[in-house]
Amino acid sequence: MRIFYAVQFPDDVKQAMFENMLEIKKQSFRGNFTPRDNFHVTLLFIGECEPGGLENYKKAADSAVKKLKPESIKAEINGLGRFARPDGDILWAAMRTEPEDILDNINKALLAELRGLNINIKQEHDRFVSHVTIARKFAGDLSQAKFKPVNFNIDSIVLMESIFENGVVYKPLHESKF
Repeated sequence: MRIFYAVQFPDDVKQAMFENMLEIKKQSFRGNFTPRDNFHVTLLFIGECEPGGLENYKKAADSAVKKLKPESIKAEINGLGRFARPDGDILWAAMRTEPEDILDNINKALLAELRGLNINIKQEHDRFVSHVTIARKFAGDLSQAKFKPVNFNIDSIVLMESIFENGVVYKPLHESKF
Protein backbone atom coordinates (compact mmCIF):
# COMPACT_ATOMS: atom_id res chain seq x y z
CA MET A 1 0.00 0.00 0.00
CA ARG A 2 1.11 3.58 -0.76
CA ILE A 3 0.85 5.96 2.22
CA PHE A 4 1.50 9.55 3.28
CA TYR A 5 0.73 11.97 6.12
CA ALA A 6 -1.57 14.90 5.34
CA VAL A 7 -3.72 17.74 6.53
CA GLN A 8 -7.18 16.80 5.35
CA PHE A 9 -9.67 19.53 4.49
CA PRO A 10 -13.30 19.80 5.60
CA ASP A 11 -15.91 19.81 2.82
CA ASP A 12 -16.36 23.59 2.79
CA VAL A 13 -12.62 24.08 2.20
CA LYS A 14 -12.61 21.47 -0.58
CA GLN A 15 -15.55 23.26 -2.19
CA ALA A 16 -13.86 26.67 -1.98
CA MET A 17 -10.69 25.19 -3.51
CA PHE A 18 -12.77 23.59 -6.26
CA GLU A 19 -14.38 26.96 -7.07
CA ASN A 20 -10.93 28.57 -7.20
CA MET A 21 -9.76 25.79 -9.49
CA LEU A 22 -12.69 26.39 -11.88
CA GLU A 23 -11.59 30.04 -12.18
CA ILE A 24 -7.99 28.97 -12.82
CA LYS A 25 -9.12 26.44 -15.44
CA LYS A 26 -10.43 29.35 -17.52
CA GLN A 27 -6.82 30.60 -17.80
CA SER A 28 -5.29 27.25 -18.68
CA PHE A 29 -4.27 25.65 -21.95
CA ARG A 30 -4.00 22.22 -20.34
CA GLY A 31 -3.62 20.47 -17.03
CA ASN A 32 -4.58 17.44 -14.96
CA PHE A 33 -6.65 19.16 -12.31
CA THR A 34 -7.07 17.83 -8.78
CA PRO A 35 -10.50 16.30 -8.13
CA ARG A 36 -12.51 18.19 -5.49
CA ASP A 37 -12.28 15.42 -2.88
CA ASN A 38 -8.50 15.07 -3.25
CA PHE A 39 -7.48 18.54 -2.02
CA HIS A 40 -5.10 18.27 0.96
CA VAL A 41 -1.60 19.23 2.13
CA THR A 42 0.96 16.43 2.12
CA LEU A 43 3.07 16.65 5.28
CA LEU A 44 5.30 13.69 4.50
CA PHE A 45 5.19 11.19 1.64
CA ILE A 46 6.16 7.68 2.71
CA GLY A 47 5.54 5.54 -0.36
CA GLU A 48 5.07 1.79 -0.31
CA CYS A 49 4.37 0.13 3.04
CA GLU A 50 3.42 -3.37 4.07
CA PRO A 51 0.02 -3.42 5.83
CA GLY A 52 1.65 -5.10 8.82
CA GLY A 53 3.83 -2.03 9.35
CA LEU A 54 0.96 0.46 9.66
CA GLU A 55 0.94 0.43 13.46
CA ASN A 56 4.38 2.04 13.56
CA TYR A 57 3.23 4.82 11.22
CA LYS A 58 0.18 5.45 13.40
CA LYS A 59 2.35 5.44 16.53
CA ALA A 60 4.77 7.93 14.95
CA ALA A 61 1.93 10.35 14.14
CA ASP A 62 0.40 10.14 17.60
CA SER A 63 3.80 10.66 19.23
CA ALA A 64 4.74 13.62 16.98
CA VAL A 65 1.44 15.37 17.77
CA LYS A 66 1.80 14.68 21.49
CA LYS A 67 5.34 16.13 21.57
CA LEU A 68 4.44 19.29 19.64
CA LYS A 69 1.13 19.89 21.44
CA PRO A 70 -0.20 22.53 19.05
CA GLU A 71 -3.29 24.07 20.64
CA SER A 72 -4.72 25.83 17.63
CA ILE A 73 -3.54 26.11 14.06
CA LYS A 74 -5.11 28.74 11.85
CA ALA A 75 -4.55 28.22 8.14
CA GLU A 76 -5.01 30.28 5.02
CA ILE A 77 -4.70 28.98 1.47
CA ASN A 78 -3.73 32.00 -0.56
CA GLY A 79 -1.81 32.77 -3.75
CA LEU A 80 -0.55 30.62 -6.59
CA GLY A 81 2.83 29.17 -7.47
CA ARG A 82 4.41 26.71 -9.87
CA PHE A 83 6.98 23.97 -9.69
CA ALA A 84 8.48 23.96 -13.20
CA ARG A 85 8.49 20.62 -14.98
CA PRO A 86 9.48 19.85 -18.61
CA ASP A 87 6.12 18.19 -19.37
CA GLY A 88 4.05 20.93 -17.71
CA ASP A 89 4.17 22.64 -14.35
CA ILE A 90 2.71 21.61 -11.03
CA LEU A 91 0.36 24.44 -10.13
CA TRP A 92 -0.16 24.96 -6.41
CA ALA A 93 -1.72 27.27 -3.85
CA ALA A 94 0.35 28.52 -0.93
CA MET A 95 -0.61 27.58 2.60
CA ARG A 96 0.20 29.86 5.51
CA THR A 97 -0.34 29.00 9.15
CA GLU A 98 -0.35 30.58 12.57
CA PRO A 99 1.91 29.53 14.30
CA GLU A 100 4.04 30.20 11.22
CA ASP A 101 6.31 27.11 10.99
CA ILE A 102 4.00 24.54 12.56
CA LEU A 103 3.54 22.34 9.45
CA ASP A 104 7.31 22.28 8.90
CA ASN A 105 7.73 21.37 12.57
CA ILE A 106 5.17 18.56 12.22
CA ASN A 107 7.05 17.27 9.16
CA LYS A 108 10.33 17.23 11.12
CA ALA A 109 8.69 15.60 14.14
CA LEU A 110 7.23 12.85 11.94
CA LEU A 111 10.65 12.23 10.38
CA ALA A 112 12.28 12.04 13.82
CA GLU A 113 9.64 9.64 15.16
CA LEU A 114 9.89 7.37 12.12
CA ARG A 115 13.68 7.30 12.26
CA GLY A 116 13.42 6.55 15.99
CA LEU A 117 11.40 3.47 15.00
CA ASN A 118 14.16 2.51 12.52
CA ILE A 119 11.99 3.42 9.54
CA ASN A 120 14.22 4.95 6.88
CA ILE A 121 12.66 7.72 4.85
CA LYS A 122 14.37 8.70 1.60
CA GLN A 123 16.41 11.88 1.94
CA GLU A 124 14.43 13.64 -0.82
CA HIS A 125 11.36 13.56 1.45
CA ASP A 126 13.15 15.80 3.96
CA ARG A 127 12.26 18.88 1.89
CA PHE A 128 8.88 20.25 2.89
CA VAL A 129 7.03 23.02 1.06
CA SER A 130 3.56 23.74 2.43
CA HIS A 131 1.21 23.81 -0.57
CA VAL A 132 -2.02 22.47 -2.07
CA THR A 133 -1.65 20.93 -5.54
CA ILE A 134 -4.22 22.33 -7.97
CA ALA A 135 -3.01 20.79 -11.25
CA ARG A 136 -0.22 18.72 -12.76
CA LYS A 137 1.10 19.13 -16.31
CA PHE A 138 -0.30 22.65 -16.20
CA ALA A 139 0.20 25.25 -18.91
CA GLY A 140 -1.53 28.60 -18.86
CA ASP A 141 -1.36 32.31 -18.20
CA LEU A 142 -2.29 33.10 -14.61
CA SER A 143 -2.02 36.88 -14.90
CA GLN A 144 -5.83 37.20 -14.95
CA ALA A 145 -6.59 34.28 -12.60
CA LYS A 146 -8.62 35.09 -9.51
CA PHE A 147 -7.99 33.18 -6.29
CA LYS A 148 -10.13 33.77 -3.22
CA PRO A 149 -8.27 33.04 0.03
CA VAL A 150 -9.61 30.10 2.04
CA ASN A 151 -9.38 30.18 5.86
CA PHE A 152 -9.88 27.29 8.28
CA ASN A 153 -8.49 25.64 11.42
CA ILE A 154 -6.34 22.51 11.46
CA ASP A 155 -7.01 20.13 14.34
CA SER A 156 -5.32 16.90 13.25
CA ILE A 157 -2.98 15.11 10.89
CA VAL A 158 -4.08 12.03 9.00
CA LEU A 159 -2.24 8.96 7.75
CA MET A 160 -3.62 8.41 4.24
CA GLU A 161 -3.51 5.69 1.61
CA SER A 162 -3.35 6.42 -2.13
CA ILE A 163 -5.55 4.00 -4.03
CA PHE A 164 -5.43 3.89 -7.83
CA GLU A 165 -8.96 3.12 -9.06
CA ASN A 166 -10.22 5.16 -12.02
CA GLY A 167 -7.83 7.88 -10.92
CA VAL A 168 -6.42 8.42 -7.45
CA VAL A 169 -8.56 8.16 -4.32
CA TYR A 170 -7.24 9.01 -0.86
CA LYS A 171 -8.45 6.93 2.06
CA PRO A 172 -7.86 8.01 5.67
CA LEU A 173 -6.25 5.27 7.76
CA HIS A 174 -5.58 7.02 11.08
CA GLU A 175 -6.21 10.47 12.53
CA SER A 176 -4.00 12.05 15.20
CA LYS A 177 -5.90 14.89 16.90
CA PHE A 178 -4.17 17.85 18.53
